Amino acid sequence: MTLIKWSEEGGRVRLGLPSDLDLPMAQPLVDSLRHGFQTGESVTLAADAVERVSTACVQAMLVAAAHATETGRGFVIATPSEALRDTCDDLGLGPWLKQWSQS
Repeated sequence: MTLIKWSEEGGRVRLGLPSDLDLPMAQPLVDSLRHGFQTGESVTLAADAVERVSTACVQAMLVAAAHATETGRGFVIATPSEALRDTCDDLGLGPWLKQWSQS
């Protein structure tokens, strides 16, 4: 069972991320992102509840952003939590997160 909450309306997929995006959550995140891009024209990650995040999950988000750019689809990280912002800053990805985030 995945802890990622899924909703879809009018071609817009919204994935509600759990508080713990540790390494075991990387594959469910990848699977959810793939399915989201197959289902809708845009994917939004609701990231306000994230308290822990692994590098692997950040990598999945990086790939999703690149895929969105390549295919002309929408991708947004909505309201990134402080933990997600801190992790991205630690990885040198603060500017990337700002580019893809929406408050």
